[in-house]
Formats: sequence, structure tokens, C-alpha cells
Amino acid sequence: MVTSGSFSRAAELLHMAQPPVSIAVKKLEQELGATLLLRSNKSLDMTAEGREVFEQAQKIIAQMDELRYSVGEYKQLLRGEISVACPSMVGTYYLPQLLGEFLDLHPGLKASVTQAGTERIQQLLLSGEVDVGVVTLKQVDSALQVIPLLTEPMVVCVDAGHPLRKQSSVHISDLHRLPMVLYEADYYIRRRLDDLCAAADVSPDIRLQTNYLPLMTKMVKQNHGATVALGMMADQEPGLFSLPLIPQQMVEMGIAYRRDGQLGRANRRFIEWLEQRE
Repeated sequence: MVTSGSFSRAAELLHMAQPPVSIAVKKLEQELGATLLLRSNKSLDMTAEGREVFEQAQKIIAQMDELRYSVGEYKQLLRGEISVACPSMVGTYYLPQLLGEFLDLHPGLKASVTQAGTERIQQLLLSGEVDVGVVTLKQVDSALQVIPLLTEPMVVCVDAGHPLRKQSSVHISDLHRLPMVLYEADYYIRRRLDDLCAAADVSPDIRLQTNYLPLMTKMVKQNHGATVALGMMADQEPGLFSLPLIPQQMVEMGIAYRRDGQLGRANRRFIEWLEQRE
């Protein structure tokens, strides 16, 4: 009635006879205990109470529209798949819980995880080969939008029988000529370590270089060398012990996607969920 200006016009728009419309308004006024419309021969005017009810009704209609959209999106997501490119260490020790929480909310969804270093992931994102990926927050390309995900210290990991196990921390100078098992040079953690060593004129004895995480952890547990990793690895890997690296090095990482990219429904919902968790 408010938008149409009369009971008769409202009835036409609703494809109803006029009397039921008038009765419905009268019942609403009785339930609320207030007059909502001032009736005259020429027009319908809202009372103050009527204006308040109208504004609240508009909000409720908007909320219902949003709810219908959300439910519709949810149903479509049941047939979707999220795909994430991720470094092996984060993929092994952090991503399972994160993805698990999201997939529990959307039981029909599938997930695909591709392993790569953060620098390579950034290249894949920029080229459009992947839509969503984990990157370090240092030197992120301006074409990417990033949601902060985690901050972890770089630590030295050793076996229980390693000589460094007796120390409370490890200075970068302690790594000089120390047998080590490390990531290959194209990995971010390895580059950070190489920069620290170069600045301190330190040369570790690199016994093994690999991007295969299970091989690295196995070699450390067998006391073939120490490694440098994120703190989460030692926290979750039985038989490994972590020692703070001096000077302290923190690694900040986040989920990135192209600002101008068109995300699929599943990936878009994953991004929205991450933003809500912040």
C-alpha cells in the first residue's frame, strides 16, 4: 500500500481482491496494537508507527533475499572444488586443520592441493595458472590480494642426540661447518637462511638438499644433520626438537589471489570464510 498508494492498486499488484488486502492490514494493526495507515478518500498516509514498521519490513525483506542467495550459493558449492597451491611445510602442518574446518562446513565440497615454493606460487597466481595460493607477506606483487594467515618463527630442528640439543638457542655462527639437511635454494626459508649465513660469513656443511619434506625430517631424526624450519614442524613432528635461531627470524604468510581474477564459487566462498575468521 505504501508504494502503490491505495488498497486497490496494492491488490492489483498482488493479484488479489481488495477486501483480503484490507483485512490483512487491519489484522496487522490489531496484532501490533497501533494504527499504521491514515485512511482518506484521496490517499493513504503512514503514521509514525506505520513508518517504523515499513522500514523494519524493508530490512527483513532484504535479509530474506540475502538468505535465499546464501542458501542457493551453498547448494551450488556442494558440487564445487577448492584448489590451493601451498608450500610443503605449511601444507603438512597447518593446512589440514584449516581445510578440515572449511570442508566440515561444506561436506559436499572437494579440495585439491598443489605443492610449490612461495615464489613459484606467486608466479603461478600472476600467470593465472592457479587461483588461490599461500605466499609470504614479504614483497607481494601489487596485483595480488592477500589475507594474513600465520606468523611463525624460523627455528633450528635437531634430533634428541644432536650436540646442539644441549643449547637453549642457536646463533647463526653456530651453523658454520655444521652438517645440515636443507630445502633447495629456490625455497623461501632456504633463501632467508642463505642471506643470514652470507651476512655472518657462515658456511654450513650442506649434506642434503631436497624439497621432499618427509626425506628431510627422516634424515634429521636419524641425526644426519640439523635443519632450519618453521616452528610448527618441530611442534607436530615426534622426535624433532626446536631451538630458537638467533637473530630471530619471523615468517609471515597469507592466502593470495589475483585482484582482477574471477574466482569460482568454491574458491570465492573459501576466501570469504577466511576473511570472516580474521
